[in-house]
Amino acid sequence: MSDAPGLRYDISVGRRIKAIRNQRGLTQHGLAQRSHVSYSTLTKVESGHLAASPTVTAACARALRVPVTDLTGQPYMDALRRDRLEEFVQPIRHAIVSPGLSREEGAKPRSLEAVRVDLSRLEASRLRGEYLVIGSEGPALIGELVTIADTTPPGPDRQRVYSALAIMYCLARYFTHKLGFLDLGLLALERMEAASALSADPYLPAVVCHYRSDYLLHHGGYDIGLRQVALVERMLEEPSRRGNARAQSLLGTMQLKAAVIHARRRGGSSAVDVRDRIRKAQQVAHRIKGQRDPYGLVFDEVNVGIHQVSTLIDLGKPGQAVEYGERLRLPSGWALNRQGHHQMDMARAYEQLGRADKALHALISARDAAPAQTRYHPTTRETVLSLLRRRGTPSPQLRAYSRWLGI
Repeated sequence: MSDAPGLRYDISVGRRIKAIRNQRGLTQHGLAQRSHVSYSTLTKVESGHLAASPTVTAACARALRVPVTDLTGQPYMDALRRDRLEEFVQPIRHAIVSPGLSREEGAKPRSLEAVRVDLSRLEASRLRGEYLVIGSEGPALIGELVTIADTTPPGPDRQRVYSALAIMYCLARYFTHKLGFLDLGLLALERMEAASALSADPYLPAVVCHYRSDYLLHHGGYDIGLRQVALVERMLEEPSRRGNARAQSLLGTMQLKAAVIHARRRGGSSAVDVRDRIRKAQQVAHRIKGQRDPYGLVFDEVNVGIHQVSTLIDLGKPGQAVEYGERLRLPSGWALNRQGHHQMDMARAYEQLGRADKALHALISARDAAPAQTRYHPTTRETVLSLLRRRGTPSPQLRAYSRWLGI
């Protein structure tokens, strides 16, 4: 963990910004100018009167020339040890760095069909926002798939192995990125990209772009992210026009990704760009309604609605976000990781509006949907710390939630 000296992971992002700003010899006005964050917002974030949004965090990290994790405090090692997740980080790191050495020497690999059964099980865990099974079983599966690929003659069968390996690297990226090891997650994504190039699936590069955009969002690389999305959209346009369901689903996903980037970017035309992207995504989602989700990206009309909420918050319109979000109905059994993320966003909006009880209720709903995801997301900690700083004695329910987080 690369903390500023003396700062624990449960310290707010604002205090971390202040500490590193002082180390750099910058005034608040100086950092505000460098980061393009308003002086008023920066002073409120540093003083703890306002939770740091992902946009403010990324902007300050870029201006201070530090990784975003220096401001969020990730990875949260105490919580990782408590949940017995820390012990799985090194094995999956070794599997990503040296995939051919991550299986037991002399162990005979199973058939690709048998490995795919395990991949499907791990993918289901990902959609539930669970990490443990991916961390515990992922390294061996990477090694097994690499061995199968090495022993399979060139041709369609080998391409199918690489498709499976790309999915496994995607799961490894999920495990590492979500736990706060962002650079390791990026390396897993590069491995996924290399495996995708050896597969027969022409659309896997779009999936890689989707996840790489998450990394760029964390670090404020909005212009690069938009250029990457534009390249993928051009690749998907023709097969989408021909009615290819996978291309259409991915094109809709790219529209949502672009909407989020525009919202975080906060340019002069961001509100219009976001509205246009959300509208186009709604059209695609309606067109392919009821079709199979090909890559586990959960692109459908409900997810478009969830992105409507999150982009309104990022555009500085928490009131509209809450109004829309309270009308949104999530189907029973729908992707729990997306449900949890939506509830964290709702908590962020409620906190900005000063509705502390509603914010805590949304955080509890996020925990109920996807406990591990909620515990390790920096938005949860920032929202809870902001609620704790409010006037008055924290409620027993808020104190209990804070203890669950480890703060």
